[in-house]
Amino acid sequence: MDRAERPVRRWPWIAAAALAGLAAAVWAILPDAGAARVERLAACYDPAALPPIATLADGRRAMRLRVLLWNVEGLPWPIRSGREQKLARIADWIAKRRAAGLGPDILILHKAFTPAASRIAQRAGFASILPGPAVDQPRHRPIPIPLAGHAEAGRWWQGEGIGKWLDSGLYVATDLPLATATRGRPLPAYASDAFYAGSCAGYDCLSNKGGMIVRLALPGTPEPLAIFNTHRNSREPSGVSIARAETAHAMQTRENDALLHGFGGDGAMIAAGDFNNYRAGDRIGRFANDAAFRLVARGTGFTARAAPMTDAQAWAAAYDLIGYRGGDALAVEPLAVATIFDGKNGPVLSDHPAQYVIFRLSWRSDAPTMPATVARCPARP
Repeated sequence: MDRAERPVRRWPWIAAAALAGLAAAVWAILPDAGAARVERLAACYDPAALPPIATLADGRRAMRLRVLLWNVEGLPWPIRSGREQKLARIADWIAKRRAAGLGPDILILHKAFTPAASRIAQRAGFASILPGPAVDQPRHRPIPIPLAGHAEAGRWWQGEGIGKWLDSGLYVATDLPLATATRGRPLPAYASDAFYAGSCAGYDCLSNKGGMIVRLALPGTPEPLAIFNTHRNSREPSGVSIARAETAHAMQTRENDALLHGFGGDGAMIAAGDFNNYRAGDRIGRFANDAAFRLVARGTGFTARAAPMTDAQAWAAAYDLIGYRGGDALAVEPLAVATIFDGKNGPVLSDHPAQYVIFRLSWRSDAPTMPATVARCPARP
């Protein structure tokens, strides 16, 4: 007796085809990450654009730097819509401040994924605009031992394992000269590295997050100043369990540490990140174990105070934080800090307010001056 022919179940194939079509449609309407990416490396510097050097009461030489950190929420449709107008307002505000001689010396951006977001640094006219990892940039440095099973437990419907759709969204922009050599040896002006594809969690995996370091050679100072920028895995917005998001955060911290170790993170540094909570990674790693590293926290009014990594008040006071450390010959200290565009000090233009910090760099007057690595720009007629 012949066996009854089993009916063909078509619905799994139909569902798979529908999902594939939906993914292709979303991919097609997302902005081209390559088109949004901006990169500009100045071949010379304008002395008139540098902060002046003053002499302190104790005879030390000093320079003030204004640093603006802003997560601009430059996310594409369909994740966000209607962001162009507010991103343009952010760009216009920074450009007008700079035109008046009051703008930041260093601009640090997060979530600058779209052309309207990456144009913020262009509109402000910075001489050097340096991006973080590109959408297709693999990890170059060795990967710290990942947690066993983390990558294998990812789910594609939560954004994992389906590739990178956006770049890192990171930028550092400045007019300050870059350090292209040290002790007579050529040195990259900046370096970036993506996180390992298996160390992310949830929807954060759709962007090629990572870290970047820019090294500045400030004329008159005795050693370079490093600028570090990163955006680690989010918590609730990642769409996965808190435990999984925190595991990714800790692994990415170790990968940031590898970048700092490879490019040199022991000297004077200003570090910025999307550190909106005291997270798993913030309890471990290089910054947590560096006795010289401090967070910029609010004191009285706009006065800044130095806070250790474990300072709960500092973490609760700001969405994004800036930290710093001094070097052997170059001291770094915050003088003032303000949270702006938070609905109180300016309109809300992003889901994160901006952080504006004024730092003072100081050094002994008899310290050997670091040799210039970038030429002065020719005087304009």
